[in-house]
Amino acid sequence: MFAKSVLISILVLGSLGWASGLDSKSARREAGVSYLAYKARAFMMSQGAHTLATSALDEAKPYGKVKSNLPAATSWKTEEEMNQNFQKFRDHRFLERSAQPGFMRRTSWLYTDNGSNARAALAVLNLGKWNVTVPKKVFVFGDLDVKTANSPHGSVSWWYHVAPLVEIDGIKYVLDPAIEPKNPLRLDVWLARMNADPDSLEVAVCGSGSYTPGDVCQRESDGFESTAFADQGRYLGAEWYRLKQLGRIPTAELGDSPPWLSPVNLP
Repeated sequence: MFAKSVLISILVLGSLGWASGLDSKSARREAGVSYLAYKARAFMMSQGAHTLATSALDEAKPYGKVKSNLPAATSWKTEEEMNQNFQKFRDHRFLERSAQPGFMRRTSWLYTDNGSNARAALAVLNLGKWNVTVPKKVFVFGDLDVKTANSPHGSVSWWYHVAPLVEIDGIKYVLDPAIEPKNPLRLDVWLARMNADPDSLEVAVCGSGSYTPGDVCQRESDGFESTAFADQGRYLGAEWYRLKQLGRIPTAELGDSPPWLSPVNLP
């Protein structure tokens, strides 16, 4: 065990330089770099930030070991209610860029490279405004790779990802239109979309206001999510130009014709 820990430390420290220049909120993972490098960096950056509470990083455990006794998620009554709430926040156009005044935008579901923390926070914000019991959040850590038509490479790689989490009759569902825009996914299915061995991924169930891996896991949303608004602004422009890069029509897909309404173009 000691030798294994030393080996992991050497591998992490050897690749830590790849992660050192990144925004502390960023979920991007560089090719060939283990999530452990990013996790180690995040641990170092969060030291001393909060001494009386634990973070998502602290709470995360291998899914295969804890899936039968994960903390409870927010309880919603029926799948019909869940699907209606999902579609409502997925399709809600409430954001605006100065570059396209008057053209209201949805959350950046079509820019999957980064920004899951902002997307999850804005989903929580909108559901709260509609007097829906807000979801908890699920963080996942690992060598995450997701196939998507919204990247010129056909896939994106993350070291962590976060999305809203609810529970119906004891079954946990993840609300994540960036990975699956048609409907919520069972937690195990969501994890399998990111790694062929979902049991090896590290998972933490946190409060509705936990924003980044180093934040207090138990934090609840303040109902304003001002940081998420600021962060989301960066991704709206990236989403627009990504669609142009892919030869698609931003005014259509970000307007009245999102790809989940067209079976041919679904990610």
